Amino acid sequence: MTRVRWWGTGVVALVLLILCGGLALVNAALGSGGRPVAPGTVLSAGTPRDGMRPVTFVVPTAGWLLSPADTTLTSNIKLLSGDVTVNLNVVVPLGRLDARRLWDGLGRIVEAGGQTRLGAGPAPLMTADGLTGLTGSITGRDRTGTAAVFATATLGATMTAAGPPHAYVRLAPEIEAMMRTVRIRSPWP
Repeated sequence: MTRVRWWGTGVVALVLLILCGGLALVNAALGSGGRPVAPGTVLSAGTPRDGMRPVTFVVPTAGWLLSPADTTLTSNIKLLSGDVTVNLNVVVPLGRLDARRLWDGLGRIVEAGGQTRLGAGPAPLMTADGLTGLTGSITGRDRTGTAAVFATATLGATMTAAGPPHAYVRLAPEIEAMMRTVRIRSPWP
C-alpha cells in the first residue's frame, strides 16, 4: 500500500497564501507608489530645450500624487487623487495643428480604448496665460470627467481627467483650475 503525503501540497498552498495575501498587505502598507505634489508646484513635460520643458501646468491644491510609473516627462504626466486620474500628454504634430483637429484626434484615441468617449460639442477654454483651447466632457461606464486640448503652431497638449462620478465632482474645480494653467512655449526659436 502506498502512503500519500500531503505536506508538499500544504507547502505550495502556504506559499500561494503568503504571495497573494502578503503582497497585498505590503502594497497597502507602502502606499500607491505616488509621490505627493505640493500645492503650487509647476509640472512640465516635453523635450527640454535650454533646460526647460515646453508644456507646463500648476497643481493648485494638496492631495495630488505624481505617478512615477506612468509618467515620462518627455511626453506625459499622470496625477492621481483617490480614484481620479489626470493625464497631460504633449502632442508633437506631423502636420498642421489646431485645437479642433486635436479634439477630433483625441476623441478617436479615447473611443479606441472602448471605455469612455468625448462629448461631441467642446467649448472654448482660455488659460490664464491667454492660450485658447477646447474643453468638453468624458463619459463612460462608471466614469465621468473632462478633457481639454491646446494647440500652437509647433506643439500641442491634451489634458484628460476622469474618475467615478462622486469622486470626480468633488475634484472638478481643482481640475478646471489645473487646466487653466496649461502653458505651451515653443521648443524651437
